[in-house]
Amino acid sequence: MTFEEKSTWAVAAVTALVYGWYFIKILGDAARTPVAEIEYQGLLAAMVGVFVVLLIVSHAVITSVAASTGGFEGSDERDQRIDRFGGYIGGYVLGAGMLVMLFLAVAETEYFWIANAALGIMVLAELVTFGIKIVLYRRGF
Repeated sequence: MTFEEKSTWAVAAVTALVYGWYFIKILGDAARTPVAEIEYQGLLAAMVGVFVVLLIVSHAVITSVAASTGGFEGSDERDQRIDRFGGYIGGYVLGAGMLVMLFLAVAETEYFWIANAALGIMVLAELVTFGIKIVLYRRGF
């Protein structure tokens, strides 16, 4: 497994865990409380902070293990092509999601739903990107 693939797995796992926890928590709150009363901004900011810290820690661990075992090699043409293709597909998901955002804004939906839909769309696009990249690493490009 190349360094780039390990990085992709780590970022995908951290993204799924942190944002999965956030969405479970916030949608649970929305089921019990009117959304106008939910204070999601602080939780959202804290979650982003936790996400950044976990990304830094996971990359530091992967880099130190790769450096100590001699398993660190720079990205090659295959890594670059996989990264580019995954980004293209994720970009399509993000673009389609922006149509959802446009609809929510035109419909004058509450800010809670607009903010969380925007976050959800960005997370979905990233997870699709990571998923495509992992499949391409596993099955070949």
